[in-house]
Amino acid sequence: MTDALLAARGALDYAVGWLEYRVWRTRVPGAQVAVMIGDDLIVNRAVGMADTESEERLGTAHQFRIASHSKWLTATAFLRLAEADVLALDDPASAFVTELEGTPFADVTIAELLSHGSGITRDSDDKGFWSADGDFPDRERLLETVRAGGDVVEPNAVFKYSNFGFGLLGLVLEAVTERTYEETMRELVTRPLGLTRTVPDIDDRKSAKPVTGHSGIVTDHRRTPMPSPSAGALHAATGFTSTAAELARFGRAHVYGNEELLSDRSKARMQRAHWTYRDRSGAEASYGLGTMRTEIGGSLWVGHGGSWLGQSTRTLVEPRLGIVITVLTNSIDGPADELARGIAKLILQSQKTSSKPLSLVAEAGPAVGSASASPTRGSKRVELSRFMGRFASEWSIVDVVQVGERLLAISPQSPDPIAAAIELTVIDEQTLRLPLDPGFDSVGELLHYDFDAKGRVRSISGGWDVRPASSLESFPLS
Repeated sequence: MTDALLAARGALDYAVGWLEYRVWRTRVPGAQVAVMIGDDLIVNRAVGMADTESEERLGTAHQFRIASHSKWLTATAFLRLAEADVLALDDPASAFVTELEGTPFADVTIAELLSHGSGITRDSDDKGFWSADGDFPDRERLLETVRAGGDVVEPNAVFKYSNFGFGLLGLVLEAVTERTYEETMRELVTRPLGLTRTVPDIDDRKSAKPVTGHSGIVTDHRRTPMPSPSAGALHAATGFTSTAAELARFGRAHVYGNEELLSDRSKARMQRAHWTYRDRSGAEASYGLGTMRTEIGGSLWVGHGGSWLGQSTRTLVEPRLGIVITVLTNSIDGPADELARGIAKLILQSQKTSSKPLSLVAEAGPAVGSASASPTRGSKRVELSRFMGRFASEWSIVDVVQVGERLLAISPQSPDPIAAAIELTVIDEQTLRLPLDPGFDSVGELLHYDFDAKGRVRSISGGWDVRPASSLESFPLS
């Protein structure tokens, strides 16, 4: 195992605890997380509850509605058909769905639908199905809505996200393959990867293990269970069910060098930016063919997210480094994107080398206790794990963790584990020093560790006044 992979594994050991705290703090019922690096599934964990009313614990086999991840899977099927010369992405959708002839969408191409450049309505004026007020549209209602005035803007005028557009793509797939959408996706996507718990809509098999979705905390502190209906004719846009581990396995097929589903040329075609836009946080992002693109830590990450009734999900893939991160949550306001990004930043941070040596001299150097004291090379090495742990006071909570070659103080209260992380300097086996970075904290001061006879931390004094944190208290979820 390489040093880089060892460092990444160490960061992921911490990431699971960080995620568990973030899930607890945001009062999300539960979350699944899976992380692959290369061909290895390094993390496959679940925390919290699958259902707050029954208090069923969430496991890694539970299935989530992964919603708009379905667009990523659908796009993959189209690229496979294009590679096989069954169709061309520049073909008009009306060549396969003849009901579109004579409408404003007669010339809209498959590629324009895949990239959300068609100008078609997002969900129509009658979108009560997103609030469990009525059924999702069937084929007849989908086509009727599109023909009756589904055109909102001219094609290729603006990035206009459209579930109805991807609904039409589902109809195209059925026409091209002369099979149902479910059969087509099984043949082109899930079966080649050995995905047995990933299906295009509700899993109605006896082996199914669905989670319960929950409402968000908007004007009420209570979360209530939400239904999970069939996606109808919008299954190509938002219907899929899966687990974090299987979705990460699908994401692995979008890493360069992996040709289980697509050639690298087709991956590049999917991942190339067709549109740029501002995401809901205000950050710049872009979109390819059924593929979301975002920048994290100087790297381009692709993948998709999904929002379903009572569920929120996100997958990030760094296609050149071979990293895949999937986070699935079972509340409508679950911070899946935030959690996936935080894990990505921890992995990337673990690959950075230390700016300071980690060894010390017991006899030489500035006097211990001086704010200017620093480690010196050529001395015995301190085991960093003795300093690590989660510590708290009435004021705050902090994690001391080794990430790569550096010892960091990270606040799990922050949604970004790296943005406000500070690097700690080893002074001796009982002392660390805070950095000289300007700020309101105890700049440059020493942290004095008090250990018991077994080497366990009893307290930290000096720049901090903290003790080992107690376990997380359970809280009412409904």
